[in-house]
Amino acid sequence: MALAELLRTLEQEADERVAALLAKARADAEGLRAGRAGETARRRATALGAREAELRATAARTLEEARRETKRRLLEARAEVLERIWSRAEALLAERVADPGLSSVLAGELERALDYLGAAPAVVEAPAPVLEVLRQKLGGRAQVLLQPATAHRPGLMVRSADGSLTVDASPASRLARARPRLAIELAARLETLA
Repeated sequence: MALAELLRTLEQEADERVAALLAKARADAEGLRAGRAGETARRRATALGAREAELRATAARTLEEARRETKRRLLEARAEVLERIWSRAEALLAERVADPGLSSVLAGELERALDYLGAAPAVVEAPAPVLEVLRQKLGGRAQVLLQPATAHRPGLMVRSADGSLTVDASPASRLARARPRLAIELAARLETLA
């Protein structure tokens, strides 16, 4: 009987060891599964985070490009509107060459321009329709020669006879000098309309 008991004890110990080894193996396997699941989750989270960052960067670039494109189009449209305004203003100035009211304005401009020259001989170019009015305003200044202006230059141009000084008192010249200031004012007005 002692042998049967010994065999039973050995079998029982063997069964207990097998059970313990199986339990340990199952626990190790579960630990590996949990570790692998955690690692997979970390890798997935890292990959998702990287993809999300990439998509956000792409979206930010796309948005910035769209903003720049919109701003570029706005500036081009504003420049086009300003150019149409300048063209219209120049056309209106050219139409005013024959305006009788222009004579008094040009006479005042002539006086200011001749003040720069003093008593020096001068050549004055002005639109043909106003030459007679300007001649009367000169009051007999013999050193001033009046000439009709070319068709593309409405307004008044006064030069010293030796060519050392030129006073461009044409409306187109005044408009050109005022253009930067007017462009700022017009752009501000266009902003309020937009």
